[in-house]
Amino acid sequence: MFAGSVDHATAEVLKIISRCRCNVIVSGGTGSGKTTLLNALSTAIPFEERLVTIEDAAELQLQQPHVVRMETRPASLEGRNEISQRDLVRNALRMRPDRIIVGEVRGGEAMALLKSWNTGHEGGAGTLHANSGRLALSRLQSLIAEAPEASNYTPEKVSGLIGEAVNVVIFMSKD
Repeated sequence: MFAGSVDHATAEVLKIISRCRCNVIVSGGTGSGKTTLLNALSTAIPFEERLVTIEDAAELQLQQPHVVRMETRPASLEGRNEISQRDLVRNALRMRPDRIIVGEVRGGEAMALLKSWNTGHEGGAGTLHANSGRLALSRLQSLIAEAPEASNYTPEKVSGLIGEAVNVVIFMSKD
């Protein structure tokens, strides 16, 4: 599952995190292995679960038979028909997913994702660029501020939303 990249005890903890339906943020720098770890974590997800993935470019390689893959679309030359990650997260909720997995959280979709994790869609995951695990939470808070409805939330309320939705933050670094 983790191909010698972590010790046995760490591998067992990661398997338990995935099986227990924890909501996971995998953070780290560019090229640190965030997506690779997300793919490895997904191998512990039962095959009968329905997964919805949301990505800019399809990088996740989930092996379950019930995977709905959704990709963003940039606006046309006329500036129309854009499909954002935020749009996809909101629409994913209508697809009866057991888990929602976002390839890279990088904008206002963070708000929609955390709200979905707080409304019965446990076991979700996403990656996030950050320089440490602690900074991943700060960055998540900053990304939430980009959501249109963020003006209705105080910083304390945003922190509460993050605290209720995110169970585990994993930080990856190049070795």
